[in-house]
Amino acid sequence: MPKRRKDYRVAARPETLIGTPGSLVVNFLDDWGKVTQSFDFSGHTARPQMAAEIALAFRCHHAAAAPRTRAGVFCSTTAWFRFLDSHNQQIVAVSQVDEALLRMFITWLDRHLPSKGSSYTAWSGVKQLIVWLQRNRPHLTHPQLALPFNPFPRKNAESRPRHVLERSEVEAVLAAARSDIDSSWATFRQGERAIGAVPRAAIAAEPDLRRLDLYDLGTFLSVINDRWNGFIPTNKEMEERRLWPLIEAVERHGQIHGATQYLHAVPETLIPYMIAIAAQTFANPDALRDFRRDCMTDHLLLDGRMVVSWRKGRASREQRRSFLRDKRLSVPHLITRVLRMTAPLVPHSLPKDRDKLFIYGGTQGLRGVRLMSESVVVNHVRRFAKRHDLKDEAGGRLPLTLVSLRSTGLTLAHAALGFDIFKTQALANHATPDTTQRYVDRPLVRKAQMAALGRLQGHFVEAMRGATSSEPVAKSIADANARHATASGFVCRDPMSGIGPDQTVGRLCTAWLGCFTCPNAVIPMEADVLARLLRTRAALISARAAVAPDRWRLLYAPKLEIIDRDIVPRYSLELQAAALALVGAMPAVPPIE
Repeated sequence: MPKRRKDYRVAARPETLIGTPGSLVVNFLDDWGKVTQSFDFSGHTARPQMAAEIALAFRCHHAAAAPRTRAGVFCSTTAWFRFLDSHNQQIVAVSQVDEALLRMFITWLDRHLPSKGSSYTAWSGVKQLIVWLQRNRPHLTHPQLALPFNPFPRKNAESRPRHVLERSEVEAVLAAARSDIDSSWATFRQGERAIGAVPRAAIAAEPDLRRLDLYDLGTFLSVINDRWNGFIPTNKEMEERRLWPLIEAVERHGQIHGATQYLHAVPETLIPYMIAIAAQTFANPDALRDFRRDCMTDHLLLDGRMVVSWRKGRASREQRRSFLRDKRLSVPHLITRVLRMTAPLVPHSLPKDRDKLFIYGGTQGLRGVRLMSESVVVNHVRRFAKRHDLKDEAGGRLPLTLVSLRSTGLTLAHAALGFDIFKTQALANHATPDTTQRYVDRPLVRKAQMAALGRLQGHFVEAMRGATSSEPVAKSIADANARHATASGFVCRDPMSGIGPDQTVGRLCTAWLGCFTCPNAVIPMEADVLARLLRTRAALISARAAVAPDRWRLLYAPKLEIIDRDIVPRYSLELQAAALALVGAMPAVPPIE
C-alpha cells in the first residue's frame, strides 16, 4: 500500500457571516453562559447586509455595556432603519453611507423626534456603531466618510430643571428615614438576640415541629435558619406539607413579611438606608444600587474618618468621599448596619451579586436573594413617602425620588461652598461645569450669584475711584481681591512680572489691555479714569509704527477702536476736558510689544 502523502495546503478563510438570519440575532451572556439580553435585527430584512453589519458592531462595541445602554442603542438603530425606509431604498450596506446621508438623517431626527435630547440620543447610538466599523472593519465603511461634528449642540439647554427639594422637605425625609432605620435595626437585633438565647443544636435535632415551642421567637427563627436556609416557606408550601404548627407560628410573629425582618433585610428595610446614604453621598441612583460590600476603607490621614468609594457609570474613575463614622446617621455607620443585615443572604445570592451591598430576600412568590433593581427602588421610595405622609411646602404629596436627592444635595452643597461652580463640579465629579449648572440652576442660586457678582463689581468700582497717581495701585485694589487683575493699564501692579498663568517674567502679559474690552468690565465715569484711558490710547497709536502691522491689527487695533468708538464718546465734554488736563501727570504705560 503506497504511503499517504501529507496535505500542506492551507484551508481557505471562511466567508464572513453577513446577511444570514443567524447573524441578525445578538445575544449577551453572563459569566456562566446564560443569556441575559437578546436583540433581533431580523426585522430589517429589507437590508440584510446592513443589518448584519450593524449587528456585528452592536455585539462587539456593547459587549460590556449596561443593559439599559444596549436597549437604548437598539432603539437608535430602529430609528436609523426607519429613516432609510422613508428616504432611499438603494442604501443596503454601510459602505454606501456618506456624510450627506448622515446629515439627512440628522435633519430627519430633528423633524420626527420630540426634543433635541432624544434626537441626540438616537444620533449618538448610530454614530457609535459606525465609528466602531470605521476603526475595526474599515472595508465595510465608505472610504471618505466624515462624521458630522456635534450636530445637536447644547442638547440639554431646553430641558426642564431637575426637581430639588426644599431644606424643610429634606429634613422631613431624613427624619422619616431615621425612624424606619431605628425600627428595622431594633427588629433585626431582637432576632439576633433571640437566636443566640436558644440551644440551636437541640432544636435542629428534633424532627417533629409539634414538640417545639414555635411561639418562642428564638426557636421559631432557629427552625427557619436550620431547615429553610433563613427563608420562610410560602403559604402554599406550608399547606401542602401540612406544617400547621409553623403556619400558626408565622401568623403569631407578624406573618411572612414581618417575621422575615428578624432574619435579614427586605426592600422596606433597605430603602431608608439608601435614602439617607444618597442624601449624603450625592450618588446617582444606578451607582447607589451597585455599591459594593467593600466600599469602605479607613482614611489614611485622619482618624475617625472612613472613605466610601463607588463606581459611576460614565465616569473614568471611582467616586470617593470621606465621612465621620461615629455619628448616628453617618454613611459608614449606615453601611455597617446594611452589611450586617444582608450578611445571611450572601451565601444564597447569585455569584454576580455576592459583592453587592444592597441585596434582599424575597417574601413574595419564589424565595431567593436579589439585588435591588430600579423598579423595586422606585416603587418602594414611593411607598416610603406615602407611608410617612410626606408633604411638599404647598401641602401636596412630596414627589420623592433618589434622583431628586442627588440634585438637592448638590444644590445645598453649592450654597455651602459659596456658590463656587468649580468646587461643586469637583464634588459631583462632572466632566464640565455646564453639567453641574443644570443641577444647581435654581432661582435662589441665581439670586445669590447675582448678589456675589454685584459685590465684586462694587469692589472694583471702589478700587478704581480710590486709586490716584501718587498711591500704589495694588493697595487700592486689595479689598477687591483682585491684586493682579488687568484692566487697560490702570489696575495691574506690574504687567511685566509674569505672575499670571502661562506668562513669562520680563515680557508683557498677554492679557494686557484686554480686560477693559470685556462686556463685564466696570469703567467709572470719572476724569482720572478717562485720563488713563487716553494715555493708553496714545500708547496704542504710537505703537502702530513700532509693532509689526499684522500683530498690531490682530491684538491692538480692536482695543483702540473700542476706546474711540464705545468708551470715550460716553464721557461728557466737561469730563473729557478735565481728563486732558490730567494726562500729563499719569504714570507711563509699559511698552507695547
